[in-house]
Amino acid sequence: MKLNFTRLLSFAVIALFFLMNNSLFAQGVTTAAIHGKVIDENGNALPSATIMAVHIPTGTKYGTTARVDGHYNILGLRVGGPYTINF
Repeated sequence: MKLNFTRLLSFAVIALFFLMNNSLFAQGVTTAAIHGKVIDENGNALPSATIMAVHIPTGTKYGTTARVDGHYNILGLRVGGPYTINF
């Protein structure tokens, strides 16, 4: 009987460890990102275009430059919005 209790206790400790360990990965997203492509009226990419995102509630500005193919990524933004995007 004591052996069964020891096994059960060991199993419970191991299960508790895995449950607690998984909760460390569930901390949530703390930043946001905007991805897009800048094109002209003919659909051609606009390389080196400057893109500015403004978080309307706070006025915080984030900027980047479009790559050769017109794509851009703005990382590390405040979660939520709204944002205005200008280029």
